[in-house]
Amino acid sequence: MKRQKHPHFDRTGWPLPDEYLLELGRVAALWADLDGYLDLSIGKLAGFASLGDPRPFILIRHSSFPQKLDILSALCESLLSKFNNLRIHKEVVSQLKTAQQSRNRFLHNGMSFNKETGQIQIAVGSARGKVKTSVEVVSVADIETASNEIHEALRSLHLLLTGKRIPPIWERKGA
Repeated sequence: MKRQKHPHFDRTGWPLPDEYLLELGRVAALWADLDGYLDLSIGKLAGFASLGDPRPFILIRHSSFPQKLDILSALCESLLSKFNNLRIHKEVVSQLKTAQQSRNRFLHNGMSFNKETGQIQIAVGSARGKVKTSVEVVSVADIETASNEIHEALRSLHLLLTGKRIPPIWERKGA
């Protein structure tokens, strides 16, 4: 990709206040980790021994997230009699769906600064069978909640696959 030269300028607060951009970036980075770990998990459950085996990557990388959840559920159901730790798969899939909804809310909808109220607003829309739109105030804490939900979903997926609990980052950070 050819890089175009753009003038350097102070990006502070553009296009949103930096604290919002930081949390949106955290959501995106955590999501990428979760999605990649889900792909690896499906590969392992499908019987591919090596994490370096390209076949599971080839088979599932371009599947939608709901398709991946269906694959994960079906594999867990089929292996449940052999691996007791898979008994929690329905709760894990539920957490993954919650994480996806939170991620989609912030990464698929536009946010802007309302000069009249001094608040950040998100324009939310859906067109599944019926058009629904709304404009809502959003806080940094709302986006932090989404980050935490994604982190919790990754922890639960790890528990499902390995049977080992990973403490949440807020218990590990600085400990």
